[in-house]
Amino acid sequence: MTFDFSPVLTYLPTLIQGIGITLLIGVIVALFSVAGGLLVAVISIYTNKVISWPLRAFIWLFMTTPLLLQLYFLYFGLGELILIPAIVVGILGLGFHYMAYNADIFIATIRSVSDGQYEASRSLGFGHGATLFNIILPQALIRAVPQLGNNLILMVKDTSVLSAIGVAELVYASQYAISVSFRPFEFFIVIALIYYAINILMELGQAWLERQTAFRR
Repeated sequence: MTFDFSPVLTYLPTLIQGIGITLLIGVIVALFSVAGGLLVAVISIYTNKVISWPLRAFIWLFMTTPLLLQLYFLYFGLGELILIPAIVVGILGLGFHYMAYNADIFIATIRSVSDGQYEASRSLGFGHGATLFNIILPQALIRAVPQLGNNLILMVKDTSVLSAIGVAELVYASQYAISVSFRPFEFFIVIALIYYAINILMELGQAWLERQTAFRR
């Protein structure tokens, strides 16, 4: 068996477009899932059970069902009601999936901040909101950095699942090239190397961020 990487060069613009879409989805989902996860965690901890229990059910639902099933449910379920682009469904599906995991992380890190700091802040005249946003959440965010970084790395790899609903990310773009060139192994090798490079860069960024925040933990 011989390898011929010339088709990869031919369809390199298609792969680059797929990389761009993968990274775009990754950035949007990262912002959505981190901000949403923090919001869900705060509401879940600091509100009454009538509100917090449904949120905990949301976390449990997305953490205990497969991502692909969630995407199919959103894609075909929403498709019965409204016309919605596959990329929007993919962003929502990945966003809600990782929002649940991030919320679970934030719940743990918020609770890891000692109650004494909250009480000391209130005794100095800070209100609940000021204490939360100036004392509790900054520490919780810093403590969550390692786990959040790992989640975001996994999330970028999980963008490949979106090819199942027709999102033109990297894997979907390569499938088109493979169907024309009939050189699957060459494209799979290149795609694996691209994901490896992305993961290495993200791990380096995470390590740098952890070093910058280590003294504040």
